Amino acid sequence: MTTHAASCGRRNRGCLVALVCLVVCAASGRGQTDKILPPLPPPQPPVLSLSGALQYALENNPALAAQRQQRGIAEARVVIAETYPFNPLLENRIQAASGPATAGITNTLPLEHIVVWEVEWRRQRQHRRDGAAAALSRTDWEIAFQEQTLAVQTVRAYVGLLYRGEKLRLLEETLKINERLVENVRRLVDLGKLRSADLIVAQTEVTDTLDLVAAGRESLTAARQDLFRALGVVDAAFDVEGPFDTPPWNWDAAALTELALARRADLHARQMAVAEASANIRLTVANRWGNPSVGPAYTIDPSRVSQIGVQINVPLPAPNRHRGEILQSEAEYAQATLLLRQSEVNVRQDVASALAKLAAAEQRAELFRTKVLPDLRKAVDSIQKLFEAGEPGVDLLRVIDVRRKLLKARDSYLDALWSVRQARADVLAATGEPVLGMCAPPAPPK
Repeated sequence: MTTHAASCGRRNRGCLVALVCLVVCAASGRGQTDKILPPLPPPQPPVLSLSGALQYALENNPALAAQRQQRGIAEARVVIAETYPFNPLLENRIQAASGPATAGITNTLPLEHIVVWEVEWRRQRQHRRDGAAAALSRTDWEIAFQEQTLAVQTVRAYVGLLYRGEKLRLLEETLKINERLVENVRRLVDLGKLRSADLIVAQTEVTDTLDLVAAGRESLTAARQDLFRALGVVDAAFDVEGPFDTPPWNWDAAALTELALARRADLHARQMAVAEASANIRLTVANRWGNPSVGPAYTIDPSRVSQIGVQINVPLPAPNRHRGEILQSEAEYAQATLLLRQSEVNVRQDVASALAKLAAAEQRAELFRTKVLPDLRKAVDSIQKLFEAGEPGVDLLRVIDVRRKLLKARDSYLDALWSVRQARADVLAATGEPVLGMCAPPAPPK
């Protein structure tokens, strides 16, 4: 017993020593790992490209999904048009016959059976099919127009988020510049080169910029929510990509007009509306005189005499000749034709207007890019050198004023680029081709 207990105690002590060694080694290894390996960076949100945003919006926007259900309704109307609208009518008449014996009544229950079926005899079914097919095609084009509209809306929201992000970055850069200015002014005040009033002026610039940064963040949040609405999501974490300043476009106006006439879904919907109205006129005129009802008739009289034949019921088109319905369908056709003409004019006007706005916006952006910003950057460098050299008359207020003009010009340049992107979105909407901007040829070098 004693020997066995001693051996057990030695084994337990050996296990305890091994466990302590493992813990110490693990702790020392963990400490070495912490010293060698750098900390992991925080996870970054995924990047949503413009093409990815367009695809997601077209697949998940709830309003567009509801609009697409109109096709099912139109398809059901095609089935209704292809189904014969009238069912046969069975008429049975049973009477009790009685009379004197001299009447020769041998059948006290005379019967009469008539089956009639209204027959369309003026190609109404074909006209009805034509109208339903045109309505189905019109519905498809209307859905396509909603898809084009949503795609352009997504492009605008995506570019708007880029725009607000660039504006916020400029404001944050302005804040950092003003904060460095305050530090430099405080240092110069301590050295006795500037006065305390100059420090107050510099600090007011920081205070004013803080409010602008807060407003910029608010605008960025609103722009992100606009993109959420276009995508059909409530909340998401992602970043947008792509340069906000892109090369100018070099599209030919005549080619864009022809493209718009071929691609605008609302124009094709108007064309199908004209075809639908034309089919409705033909159907209304065909129904003007009504349809005859034809079918077999069988009777057996009280004397058991059987009769079989054909019954024909013909409606008399008097006094109602459906003149009002015909006039209404003709007016609807004329209206559809005029709306088609209006749509064609609108397409041409939309393309011309969008290209004119784009040309003016790109001209303004080019002026900032080649003239205004380079001149103001040179002016900032020059006034800064004069200020540091102690040039008489060059004080802190002048330096701040010139730098503010440069920052304001950069902000106006972003506004000019925003006008360019909006005009390009107008071109996309006018041509009915939302991906046109992804394959636009750059402008030739000047």
